[in-house]
Amino acid sequence: MNNFIAYQTFSTLQEASSLIDLLNTNQIPFEIDDSAMRFDITAKNINPLQDGIILKIRATDVEKADEILSKNNKTNLFDEHYLYSFSDSDIMDIIVNPEEWTEEELALAKKISKERHLQLTEEVVKSLRKEKINDKINEQIKQKNIIQGGASWFLWIGILSILTTINISMYDQNLGGIIRFPVGLGINEGILGFVFSFRKTTGINLTALGFILTLLLPIFFFWIWTKSRKGNRKVYLTGIIVYGIDTLLFGLIYFFGFKDWAGIVFHLFVLWMLCAGYTTLLENKKAKDKN
Repeated sequence: MNNFIAYQTFSTLQEASSLIDLLNTNQIPFEIDDSAMRFDITAKNINPLQDGIILKIRATDVEKADEILSKNNKTNLFDEHYLYSFSDSDIMDIIVNPEEWTEEELALAKKISKERHLQLTEEVVKSLRKEKINDKINEQIKQKNIIQGGASWFLWIGILSILTTINISMYDQNLGGIIRFPVGLGINEGILGFVFSFRKTTGINLTALGFILTLLLPIFFFWIWTKSRKGNRKVYLTGIIVYGIDTLLFGLIYFFGFKDWAGIVFHLFVLWMLCAGYTTLLENKKAKDKN
């Protein structure tokens, strides 16, 4: 027997109208039972109480009705989707370049394009794809500039470290006042300071050895620069670690009373720039692996 059973209840017939329309459209028989209408006789106006309308369908149609309601609810959610705020050009861009969008978003973009009667001509497709390619190229250039810009600090560290060594040498020979370059390696100053103090204390001259060491470290940073600017992550990270240790040395120098604020501030700034380049390098690697 195909008995009609209560499917949903409503306060008024108007509230039930949406479901009635769906049932009619999909040819699902139904009955409207308003026998549950009750009236508050104590009130001045006659108003139906809650659940005054009972919409009944056959038990065998319940599953079909549920499925129709579910699809209708999804459609209503689509109507409130953020993609509806997109311009016509953005909608077509999703269709032409679907790589960064979900299947649901792509399906909705196609639905919106039909609703707006958008014409996806060959010229439009070529234009959007060309724009997408240009955006990717510009982003790659931007990332490359950040990576190489960060790596270029390794070059400056090497150059300014050598200049500091030369200036300390001239000062030791009484050829002028000492000039320090805060970005340069603090460890070089420490090596030369130790060599000069050791010579005055013991009379043993290790100046030549000191200068060799202070030249080897900048050369090491020149090598790091040549590798890191080409995207070598391990070498780049090694340079950051070595310069981080040098920054710590500057901090210890300040702690022991040498008050070299400039050295600390500049070292921290350079470290920040190096880390920015290395972070971009990692992001670039992840993007390549993903593609």
